[in-house]
Amino acid sequence: MRKIIVFTGFIFMALGVEAQKGYDYGVFLGMTQTHLSSILPIPDTGGLKFAGGGYYRYSMNERYSVRGGIIVSPAMGDAFGLFEFNFHPLNSKKAKKVFTSYIATGLSYVVDFTEKGLFDQAAGTPADLQKLKTNFWVRNIRIPFNAGVRYNVTSRMTVGVEWCLRKGYQKDYSEAPYNYSPLMPNWRSHVGVTIGYLVSNYCKTCPFYENERKKLK
Repeated sequence: MRKIIVFTGFIFMALGVEAQKGYDYGVFLGMTQTHLSSILPIPDTGGLKFAGGGYYRYSMNERYSVRGGIIVSPAMGDAFGLFEFNFHPLNSKKAKKVFTSYIATGLSYVVDFTEKGLFDQAAGTPADLQKLKTNFWVRNIRIPFNAGVRYNVTSRMTVGVEWCLRKGYQKDYSEAPYNYSPLMPNWRSHVGVTIGYLVSNYCKTCPFYENERKKLK
């Protein structure tokens, strides 16, 4: 958990350096689950768990933004940094630009506490354990994919619904020689609502993207 907090701290510091045009921060409230051996959202025996977290988002313009945050539950901890793309221009100062769907990707660091428990119980020689330790912490890095919708309720408040998918690459530490098992539930997803507060709502247009769209009309 300490490594997740440190990782998230670096993300927040990096995003806050030039946060002068448009930025908001808020909370995530929802559910999380590991999937049963596939990308399909079929929960394993652990079932659904309540999850919550927070985020900070810096909007470079009406189309692009970067976001960092953390989501935690009794089953896992997830620290992430994302690049977001809005399918519709979003600007709380303009009545026709208050709703958008979006997608996002970047880097995520997920520690599944069940997997960590298996790792902590793994036996072996000191050399083997050191190799296991290195592999375990490196394999927690994931490539995230997020999709959702956002709506600026007021000039200061935004709400949304989001689905987050994470693919894991952990080995099976339950039995020597601790090899990767394709049956291990390495997919995890979160789904829930986001509620944010717009600290600064100045947001530039995206000249290149808007100009290209005009050419097509």
